[in-house]
Amino acid sequence: MPTTTTPGGVRLYYERHGDAGDPLLLIMGLGGPLEFWEFQTPVFARTHRVCVYDNRGVGKSDKPAGPYDVRTLAEDAVAVLDACGFGRAHVLGLSMGGMIAQELAIRHPDRVGALALAATYAKPDDNVRASAATPAFDPQTIEPKQLFKLMMGLILTPEFIARERDWLRATRDRVLANLSVEGFLAQLAATMAHDATSELPRITAPTLVMKPAADALVPPAASDELVRLIPGATLVTFEHGAHGFNVEQADKFNRVALDFFSRHALDDEARF
Repeated sequence: MPTTTTPGGVRLYYERHGDAGDPLLLIMGLGGPLEFWEFQTPVFARTHRVCVYDNRGVGKSDKPAGPYDVRTLAEDAVAVLDACGFGRAHVLGLSMGGMIAQELAIRHPDRVGALALAATYAKPDDNVRASAATPAFDPQTIEPKQLFKLMMGLILTPEFIARERDWLRATRDRVLANLSVEGFLAQLAATMAHDATSELPRITAPTLVMKPAADALVPPAASDELVRLIPGATLVTFEHGAHGFNVEQADKFNRVALDFFSRHALDDEARF
């Protein structure tokens, strides 16, 4: 099982896929293990050397007690880049992964080629903060199965949930095998404290913002704010897209991301 250890002693599980093409790091969102990239990884690996990993607190990575912060999670991403042998890579972050990707591009611009931010924000608004403070996320009462069901209801549309019950059941079993409620809540607290608004103008990487217009978890207007704050950023809107649009609209999601990365090829310094 490939793992790397951060300077702080946290063990992170990662996988590499693909044998040729520009390096690409995929960073998953809140509570999501790397399997949530299953509709992207094999497709991207046809043309890129892909690295996926479990953030601290989820999956097969260590789940230390909080608090976590997004800057530390970005340093974890640097450790994964090093383990994968990527001097520089394109970076795609979804939701919390987009927050980590922002910090990575701000703190380590030399490690980021092109940057794609999907369904994420520069900082949480009042509605997001209120949602995170509901009794549903009470660490004293929430159970893993309840947490999974709650999150899927926020991430996916009812139509998809009704149609893909077998996929959801299999996904639930994989996630629950390694789910840590404490790790999830530590990640959640990190997303609530994230505020990169004053530093986003420092990003120099070519940036794509992918906006699901029917997102029930991250306000779609947050994507518009990212475009305003990041110099030269471009916006692609996914009409009717829910927060989990990398799953529900995988074909378009993949096509848009791959087209963007193909227009910003890396040079030889990013090779293994």
